[in-house]
Amino acid sequence: MYSSYKPNSHMVDIIFTLALFCVFAASALLVVLIGANVYQNTTASMSDNFDTRTSITYISTKIRQNDALDSVYMTEFSGVPALVLREEIGGDLYNTWIYHYDGELREIFAADDAQVSPENGQTVMSVPNLMIERLSVNMFRITTVDSRGRRAGMIISPRCIVPIGSTV
Repeated sequence: MYSSYKPNSHMVDIIFTLALFCVFAASALLVVLIGANVYQNTTASMSDNFDTRTSITYISTKIRQNDALDSVYMTEFSGVPALVLREEIGGDLYNTWIYHYDGELREIFAADDAQVSPENGQTVMSVPNLMIERLSVNMFRITTVDSRGRRAGMIISPRCIVPIGSTV
């Protein structure tokens, strides 16, 4: 009886199938690694963008909420520059101190005559680098630099001409 079984022909089929599977597996692994890298870069960029824009928006919103004549000014306490927002509540004056200290955007709300120090501020959010500058009598520049070195900023000007405690 004659058999058509040839061991070498089946070996070539198995090696070809195995090689094709290895190429497919390597390609799939490469796609997953590239996707993970893209995802990691995207989330890091979104986080930096969030921190940068949120800190600027937070400060500009605070300035707009406190838009009264002579109620927004810059000062320095314990060597730390701070934006001070003064408001009248129930006939008493209160200050909100907004400043950058120890890699964080911080805020203190206290009576006008209270002694404050930078360590006592409530942390609003972590921001690697934040600068608040007074450009003119009624104009401020807020600038942040994220962990990747990208700079973002805003120039804002309170517009009110009505003093604190006045009614229109």
